[in-house]
Amino acid sequence: MCSAFTPFITGRAGQLARRWLTGLLAVGALAAGPVRAHGPVAGVSVPAPIMLQVPGPLAPPPPGVAELKFQDFFQQPVGPRGLQASARLLALDSQRVRLVGYMVREAQAPAGRLILTAMPVLLGDEDEPLADDLPPAALFVHLAGAASQARLPHVAGLIQLQGRLQIGPLAEPDGHVSTVRLLLDDAASAPLAMLAAVSGPAVPAAR
Repeated sequence: MCSAFTPFITGRAGQLARRWLTGLLAVGALAAGPVRAHGPVAGVSVPAPIMLQVPGPLAPPPPGVAELKFQDFFQQPVGPRGLQASARLLALDSQRVRLVGYMVREAQAPAGRLILTAMPVLLGDEDEPLADDLPPAALFVHLAGAASQARLPHVAGLIQLQGRLQIGPLAEPDGHVSTVRLLLDDAASAPLAMLAAVSGPAVPAAR
């Protein structure tokens, strides 16, 4: 079912990903009701893959990866010139970082991209898609490889992601203009890409 993504799922991460997928398939087989179609399902969230879950306080990131928090995005307190990027954020441009946040629930998210924020956010106004509640400290996450073509379902709860930080204005496919992005490599994209092929048990949406 996920053969398009398996070539770059290797090593320990691959073992965990396949274990998570096997368990998810088992739960789906036991659940009563019709099988869901591939891709995201409106109003449905899926559990995060094991390697992305945040069950409690995290251990320090691995060597070469810096911890970045949403509260580090802008200078505090906000001055008369409005929001300005913090020295820490600018210093981490092009560096590998780890962030923890919530995946934004979108009605029509483009393929290969998700948005991470510090609090749960719902975007779904089809009449005015850019008049939304997306906070200034929003991280646009871009997937790599085959995953860049995957349309993801919403992932419930806190998740942790690691990738290369990129700062600067960029027009996104859905009309948003991102200023802070996280570029995932193939290995980091793999657990998320697998979600495009398998929808897990529905859980209540975070509001």
